[in-house]
Amino acid sequence: MTTAFNQDVIHEVKDRIDIVEIIGGYVQLKKRGRSYVGLCPFHNEKTPSFTVSPDKQVFYCFGCGAGGDVLTFLMKREGLSFPEALAALAARAGVELVGEEETPAARRQRELKERLYRLGAIAASFYYRILARHPAGAPARSYLQRRGIKGVTARQFELGFAPDAGAVLVNYLQRQGFTPEEIEQAGLSLNRPPRGLVDRFRGRLMFPIKDSRSRVIGFGGRVLGEGQPKYLNSPETILFHKGHHLFGLHLSLPGIRKEGRAILVEGYMDMIAAWQHGIDNVVASLGTSLTPAQARELKKYAREVIIAYDADTAGQAATLRGLDILAAAGLQVRVLQLPEGKDPDEFLAARGPEAFRELVAGSQGLMEFRIHKAVSEHDAGTAAGRKAIMTALLPYLRQVRDAVEQETYARLLNRYTGISETAILNDIRRPEARLDRAVKTTYIRDDGRAGGTAAPHQAELFLLRAYLASPALATRIDAELGENWCRDQAARDLVAAVRERRRENPELTGPDLAGILTPGREPQQEALLARLTLAEDLGPVEERAVNKAIRLLKLQQLRRQSKSLWLALARAEDTGDQEQVRELQGKIFHLQQTINSLKLGRGELR
Repeated sequence: MTTAFNQDVIHEVKDRIDIVEIIGGYVQLKKRGRSYVGLCPFHNEKTPSFTVSPDKQVFYCFGCGAGGDVLTFLMKREGLSFPEALAALAARAGVELVGEEETPAARRQRELKERLYRLGAIAASFYYRILARHPAGAPARSYLQRRGIKGVTARQFELGFAPDAGAVLVNYLQRQGFTPEEIEQAGLSLNRPPRGLVDRFRGRLMFPIKDSRSRVIGFGGRVLGEGQPKYLNSPETILFHKGHHLFGLHLSLPGIRKEGRAILVEGYMDMIAAWQHGIDNVVASLGTSLTPAQARELKKYAREVIIAYDADTAGQAATLRGLDILAAAGLQVRVLQLPEGKDPDEFLAARGPEAFRELVAGSQGLMEFRIHKAVSEHDAGTAAGRKAIMTALLPYLRQVRDAVEQETYARLLNRYTGISETAILNDIRRPEARLDRAVKTTYIRDDGRAGGTAAPHQAELFLLRAYLASPALATRIDAELGENWCRDQAARDLVAAVRERRRENPELTGPDLAGILTPGREPQQEALLARLTLAEDLGPVEERAVNKAIRLLKLQQLRRQSKSLWLALARAEDTGDQEQVRELQGKIFHLQQTINSLKLGRGELR
């Protein structure tokens, strides 16, 4: 598949697809006026704020800000690249994709990936055949039997065995037509002069690691005899990035989507054992500490994650690290508490799936877990212990904004520590705590990264709507507020794209601007454009409202200027520069007069 497509082809695909039908396959939608509403698939909510417009062929969530067209939805929901999403919709619409000429480098990259996917599939099949039928696979078969893993499960996961020999796999892959360079690029060989290439994995039970589309991207290997490391993963390759993937996701996706939540375990065997016992929404973090990239991958398919890491010290430490990462990705988080010393595999073998499901049902919420953890680590019977408990918990309690939740946690802490609920609530709610929380609250982008600016202010959103609706109003807004009047980066980029397009055609208005963005390249701008497009249903933009919004943003600009001048004045007074002090005082006086005039509605707008 080529990596670039003619815009006419993209629009033809979108024109032939019903966005309501596509999104309705993932979200239960109900008709409301000319639009459809449902619970957002990208964040937790109880009241529907997710809107789909069949007229405008866009979606937008007024809760989390996710939005865009049908391609954007498929990319976010399925974790697809833009070409993959376009290909899926084109096949459904019966449109033949005609690609623009791709660069030689892009073509080589695409062809290499396709070769490595095929190589990985052949290697997995090779390892499986040795495990299932070859005498060399006997140790692995015995190991799986001792661990209670059935043959049908081994086949589902395509478990295999890498013989403890020099270059068995390398030689086999070369006979299949793969070059030594390709085998090395797949992470399956090591160069050992003077012998040349040898197998990377030897004497190990093999776990193929697959992406969400069931393509082999790497391997994990467990040593069965003596040797270190106990587990060995593929190195970083063009396909495999250890911190980005989740083991078993390709099998668990239907269960995760159905329940809206995923159970996260540490190791390969934990995931396989849970799956074999009928727990069909479980994934593993490849035996490593959870990464933000893995959390974002889970966020594509689940609203809630239950952490079921081992009950040992290392597992509990990994749980604590994972809590913050999952919460930062916008996921609801719960913690499953296993009996001390147990891992999920051992618990399932001893107690069975129903007992495990009971633990899932009784899993603790994020704050409950933190409270129990802090209380277990300090002596609540002493003043020092109680102080240590509160010191550990206050940074998290102060992030809780709902008063009912605050009181619930205060009651729980009172029960464990004896500290009065009033004292706990006063600590949570004191003014400096609220200020600290406000300062630390950051705008999180859809890709999980912290943004440098807040989401657009309501007045700014209204002016963006006016900017799209009318070229004349756009010219006036720029004249009054300057070209950088948007504080939000996505809004600034969107305005710049509109200006650029209007240089070619000055009369373009809202409906004509739907295709100004490069599909799949600017998710923040796509979401914002979708929101503004849906806002057109609110009716025409009135000049009086535009004047009011301009006045409000101008006041904000002037107040920011005033703050900068006051800071400069303080510095000048500290250094004793009287000439600069007088100059700054004059500027502040005149600026304050302008602010007062605007506040009273008398200030001139150009």
